[in-house]
Amino acid sequence: MSTRKDDDALIGLFSTRGTQSRNIERPGGGTPSPSQGGSAPAPVSQAANRGTLAPNAAPAPGSVPPKASNKSQMSPLASTILREARRELGNDYNLQQIANTGQAIAEKNIVEAVDRVIKKRSDIIDDIERANIIINLQRDLMGWGILQPLIDNREVTDIHVYDYQTVVLQRGKISETTGLHWPNHQAYVSFIDRLLLRLGKSLSTQQHTVDAAFPNGVRLCAIHESVCGARGPLLCIRVPRMMEVSLESLITYQVAPPLIVNYLAALTRSGLATIMVAGETGTGKTTLIKCLATQFGSDESIVSVEDTPELNFQHPYFRSLVSRPPNIEGVGEVTLQEHIKTTLRMTPNRVLLGEMRTPYAAEAFLESAQTGHVGMSTIHARNARETLVRLESLLGRAQKSVSIDIIRQQIALAVDSVVWLHREKGTGKPRVGEIIEVGHFVEGVIQVRPMFTQIKMGEQPMWRLDSWSSNFDEVLADNGIFLGDCPQEFGFGTSGQPGSQEMGRRGGR
Repeated sequence: MSTRKDDDALIGLFSTRGTQSRNIERPGGGTPSPSQGGSAPAPVSQAANRGTLAPNAAPAPGSVPPKASNKSQMSPLASTILREARRELGNDYNLQQIANTGQAIAEKNIVEAVDRVIKKRSDIIDDIERANIIINLQRDLMGWGILQPLIDNREVTDIHVYDYQTVVLQRGKISETTGLHWPNHQAYVSFIDRLLLRLGKSLSTQQHTVDAAFPNGVRLCAIHESVCGARGPLLCIRVPRMMEVSLESLITYQVAPPLIVNYLAALTRSGLATIMVAGETGTGKTTLIKCLATQFGSDESIVSVEDTPELNFQHPYFRSLVSRPPNIEGVGEVTLQEHIKTTLRMTPNRVLLGEMRTPYAAEAFLESAQTGHVGMSTIHARNARETLVRLESLLGRAQKSVSIDIIRQQIALAVDSVVWLHREKGTGKPRVGEIIEVGHFVEGVIQVRPMFTQIKMGEQPMWRLDSWSSNFDEVLADNGIFLGDCPQEFGFGTSGQPGSQEMGRRGGR
């Protein structure tokens, strides 16, 4: 069998962020050790986990895989043997059921399948290539294949795959190239097909883009190579890292300090405020809604409308409607706006729109809010005030013959609060950047009351209280929050914030 040096070359995969010196191999072909600059910058507590892995060892949680040597590239013969061995295992096991249940095939059975194929073909293959086939087959049969170490790494928020040779990870908004790769293009395409099969979907020239989510919240976007130019197919995976959905987790992950969290919880509990959650992609908009949804009353009727089902609430009266694209013949489409109109016949207390993307979905949602159906929705915007401009733009395209004053009046009647989220460039953490309350429409202008603004970034962020009064003063007072008694500037270490104990008493409703 192979030596330890060859094993290092076969399994070592690492993030290439940093200087080129991190990519230099030791004499003899092994991967660099952390002391030689062979790993991405890591906290001290993780440094010990970023060394070379033994042949059958799983990467330690929180570690970024080390870089692959070119020795892990498979020859055409090895690729053929891998495909045939996988077919052999497919005859012996239900691979689809194994992938869905997270079970594993014993290494002994994988080795036997590989050896059977080699014997049938009467091919001569060296120990290094044989080991490489076995390792790749083991990865291939895991739930996420070669991407499993990145899925398990709690620092990785997004995984972008450009082609079978290029896998890029993101920590927050910072991209890093990895050495992870599939043995060939066909193996990569087969991997995507297997992922989509678990979701009951498929990718083709007719259905060139698939957007879907797994029950655990991992979101997947796959794009067929026919529309990807020189590379492809493209695969984007978003992994939610705030796995505990609660008000406390918003504070633990430092999304917002207790005063802001309690303010939003009070508005949510009241059932009087329609809240727009705005921000760029990947800032935690859907996660914030999930956390605030823990404050919905246990006797309320909740209906969500989404393109991709992500708002899977553990609520006794929660129902979900999912849009459907047209089939190959161009028929059978069900749009978000159709579903929103349907919700009004379902007598809901809350209507939730997963993401406001189209003009007609925006029109339908705001119309439902105007008629008394309190709701929440996410929308892409660069700050809180621009969210209202974005709503004007969407409604303007849906109601081309309606004057801008009528459109603004509709927005003022429908929306009560806007929460804007952003991800800090330095720390990569999602934060509540601004909160505004939306007032009446007066003399051609929507009245806006700024409530909170983040004024300091970094490891010790600070927020400013912009107004000591609110459109919901009575609601806040009922929840023990008196803005007039709050400090003007506050953060996570600020003491004496009104409402900090209230969350513990009422947050578990």
